[in-house]
Amino acid sequence: MKIIAACLLLLVICNCAPRKVKYLNSLGFEFIETKKEFELELTYFQKNLAYCYTEGIPYALLIGKTKDNNLPSKVSVLSKCDNNDYKIGTKFIITPIENPEKSISLHPIYLVKDTIINKIKYRKVIGSENKAVWGIPKEIK
Repeated sequence: MKIIAACLLLLVICNCAPRKVKYLNSLGFEFIETKKEFELELTYFQKNLAYCYTEGIPYALLIGKTKDNNLPSKVSVLSKCDNNDYKIGTKFIITPIENPEKSISLHPIYLVKDTIINKIKYRKVIGSENKAVWGIPKEIK
């Protein structure tokens, strides 16, 4: 009897689990090339909780509005090894830096979000819906 109950439980668990993972956008960012500093008003922030260079390149994610006509109106900024806290609505000057993947063999530790719809798991890299830049934020006082 216990074996039948265990088999039924296993069958129910297997049927409830997602069968596929679909990516809502490509795994990774589409980077823009800019060397010029720009202003950013923060609309979304994801803190970095990892130590620098542990198993990849950790980053804080700052998403915000830009005023520069040469940039998209909304940009994702990856701030390498940044463990600071930032508040929504804060204005920053972003100093672009070279993509760290070009100088070291590590890759970014992507911040992902999963959701399950009709038994299908959907995954996206948070912030990858915007063009991105590696940069250093400096708060405007």
